[in-house]
Amino acid sequence: MPTITELLRDPPADIPSGAGFTAYAEGLDVNWSDELEALHREASRDHFLDVWTRRALLDAALPALTSDGVIVDAGCSSGYLLEDLRRERPDARLVGVDLVAAGLRRAHELVPEAQLLLADVCDLPLQDATVDAVVSANLLEHVPDDVGALREFARVLRPGGRAAVIVPAGPSTYDYYDRFLGHERRYARGEMAAKGRDAGLRVVADHHIGSFLYPAFWAVKQRNRRRHPNPSEQEMQQLVERDIARTTDSRLGAATTTLERKLIERGIGLPFGIRSFVVLERAA
Repeated sequence: MPTITELLRDPPADIPSGAGFTAYAEGLDVNWSDELEALHREASRDHFLDVWTRRALLDAALPALTSDGVIVDAGCSSGYLLEDLRRERPDARLVGVDLVAAGLRRAHELVPEAQLLLADVCDLPLQDATVDAVVSANLLEHVPDDVGALREFARVLRPGGRAAVIVPAGPSTYDYYDRFLGHERRYARGEMAAKGRDAGLRVVADHHIGSFLYPAFWAVKQRNRRRHPNPSEQEMQQLVERDIARTTDSRLGAATTTLERKLIERGIGLPFGIRSFVVLERAA
């Protein structure tokens, strides 16, 4: 069984790696701040929608993992999904990919045994057909060539391997929050599945998550679009800071995600939701 290092290209000599990660590309300067990152990290780790997002990806991807299999978290950020993967499959070989060095450093602290790569998801430094599963939460909306990223997922997956992808849904709910976070888009119904087919992958499932909360979410987003149609960068940061600070957990919200999981396990999904959840597979 080859090691992860043996499955990787040699890194370029002119790009310095960091503590805990190997660099294959230049890192991104993101429209963010330490204060926002601290708020977001605290809110997203245990919030019911983010917990459910990670759970949905695990449910979809783990059946594709062989013993000592390789799973890639594309857009691993601070490593919460890698931590969940380690807990559920301690035998798996974990790879985290991101273009933000600060997130990779935090992921290394959380999951030091994971192989972390500062790399572009449109140019993964992995050999062909070497990966059992790719999981990706809230990444592809940041990628201009999202089909190119999906083609890379298809290239590195072994035959029968799976990619489980979650992205923001609902183009009509794109507002200052999306703009500030650098979202290229929010996804229409069926859009991610169609792009997966364009990348040569078979669609196993096409669902939404956050469906029961979507009407209230939609109403808030429409209010934001009316009240703040063209805010400045400073105004956007203040608004996003406020929104993250107001983020709260909810027993009712958690109950809806439990119901959604049961429905998805039965192949039942609603045609709308806060996030689009698609499972793709490379032909055997």
